[in-house]
This record gives sequence, structure tokens and C-alpha cells, in this order.
Amino acid sequence: MKRTGLLIVLVLVLVVAGALVGNFFGRRADPAAGATQVTAIIGSEKKPFFDDPEVRDVLARHGWKVRADPAGSRQMPSRLPGYDFAFPSSTAAAEEIRQHATPAGDNVVVFSSPLAVATFVPIVDLLHTAHLADRDAGGVWRLDLKALADANRRNLKWTDIPGNTAQPVAQNVLVATTRPDDSNSSAMFAVLLDKATGGDLTAVAKLFTDQGAVDTTSEEPFESYLRSGRNYAPMVLVYEAQFVDHAVNEGSSDGQTLMYPTPTLMCKHTVVPLTPNGVKVAQLLATDHDLQRLAAKHGFRTADATLTAPVFSRVRPGDAPLPASIDGAVPDPDYQTQHTLLAKLEEKMS
Repeated sequence: MKRTGLLIVLVLVLVVAGALVGNFFGRRADPAAGATQVTAIIGSEKKPFFDDPEVRDVLARHGWKVRADPAGSRQMPSRLPGYDFAFPSSTAAAEEIRQHATPAGDNVVVFSSPLAVATFVPIVDLLHTAHLADRDAGGVWRLDLKALADANRRNLKWTDIPGNTAQPVAQNVLVATTRPDDSNSSAMFAVLLDKATGGDLTAVAKLFTDQGAVDTTSEEPFESYLRSGRNYAPMVLVYEAQFVDHAVNEGSSDGQTLMYPTPTLMCKHTVVPLTPNGVKVAQLLATDHDLQRLAAKHGFRTADATLTAPVFSRVRPGDAPLPASIDGAVPDPDYQTQHTLLAKLEEKMS
């Protein structure tokens, strides 16, 4: 009996020791073990960045674990309680958030991405025929927003374009967007259209209302573009980063290509820290070399162009290099100017 008892005790000791050793080495193998969790509300186009295991590992090495919830940038002001930081997609959206919160620190620009239009080679050819798009000196396709607005005023349909066999549908020639009141990408597009039309808000509103029902975040129409192609929409407003991220990390399908609107706008993705921990993570995102390198991997333009260049060199939409810089971009609107514009636009759209 004594021998049996000793064996039982020995087995129990070994089990407990094994569990302790396993827990010790498990914690060492998991860099997130013991990390401080912070919560963030982010523009949906940044979800692939925060979901990247490499990004999570780098954050964990610094003692952080981030739970990132996607939302339209312009929906964020009403959803701030409980978050350590908000990460919208422009300085104007960040300033709007500050109006509805008590920030714990200054806004921090982490990276940027210009607005672009995801489309298809046959569609670009049709737009060229309709004098709505052309290549610039570097071979990059540009969509003329003034010409687009003029065409929409006269209700130009795809079937009106001579020789059109690629998109034979009797629908107006439009860029699919979100609603300006929900999403930063669409709000910034409204700013560009306002500039291109010389302030003709009736024409700007028509380019949105002619679309019918739309999504609320920038990731939704891009996912539909990838999944359904031209059956969803011939042209989709995106951040350049979304297209680059997919092309580099997933691979583009034949015929997918990218245009840049003229004029365009560089969107500065900006953190608004809402707690002291949010301040620390914001600075880390903006300054850590590995996190900036991984942001470039996901298509964002970083302050250090040498991080972006190797990624961008792998993407050639329309058999042209991505522009190294975004020249002639419209300056970021301040919060009050954008707020006034969008309020007037909503009246026109209602």
C-alpha cells in the first residue's frame, strides 16, 4: 500500500511539474502572454494590418495586445466610450473625433494613402474612349473627375460609349462609393468632386445618389470588387493601400487595375489617443521600424519611402509603376470646412 501511495504522489508531482514547465515555456513561446490589452476603433481598411500575425508579434514584444474594431471613420465619434484610441483615415476625421472626446494626447499621423479607383483594363479602355481617363507621363491612369461629373450631368451610360462590348449595361458611368456621412473615403471623394466641379453641389450629390443604396465602410465595396468583379461595379473608390495590399499579399486577378482621380488627395491615417495607453501605442505605431515596415507591406505610404519602395515595385497596374509620389494633391480640408461641405451635401442628397 505504501508503495502504491508513493507512486500516486510521484505521478501527481510529475503532472504538476509538467504543467508548470509547459505553462512557462508556453508563455515564452507566446509573446502576447502578459501583454497589456488596448482597444481601438479603426478604419476598416486597416483591419488586415492589425490582423497580421507579424504586427501582433511586434506589438506583443513591446508589451501590447490590440483589439481593433472596424468602423466607418465618420461613424466613430458616436462610438468612442471604452476605446483607448481611435484610428480614422484622415486628419479631418481625427479632428472631428477630438470634438466629441477628451483626448489623452496629441493626434499622431502613422501613415498615409491616396484615394484611388479600383477597376479593370477593359473599363479603363472604355473610359479612355469616352475621354474620361488618360495616362499621365509616367503611364499611370488618371480619371478626370470634372469630365466624369460633366458626363453624369448628361446621364452618360456605359451603353452610350462607342464600341462598348465589355460593359454593355444601361447604367450611368459612376464610381461606386460609400455614403459621405459614414466613411472617410467617400467624404474625401466629395471634397475632390467639389473641387473638380467648382463647388457645384448639385452635380456632386448626383454622383452619389445615382448609385442607390451603398455600403458604410471602405472595406465592404472593395471586398465586393474582389469577389464579384464587374458584376458588382466597374469602378470602386478605394485607398491605394487596399489595392496594393491585396496585389502583394494575395495576388491580383487578370484585368484588375488601378486609376487615380484627378484631382486626388493624400489621406493621412491618424490616431486620436483617448487614454494614456492609447498615447503610448500611437507613438509606437508611428515610430517603430518594424511596424512601419509592416504598414508598407500592407500598402500604406510611410514617412520613410525606402520602406514603401520594395513593396510598390511589385505592383504594376495597367503595366505602369505606381507613382513614387502623389503630385498636385488637394490639401487636406480642415474639420470645419469639411463639416460644412458635408452638411450641405447631405441636404442635397436627402
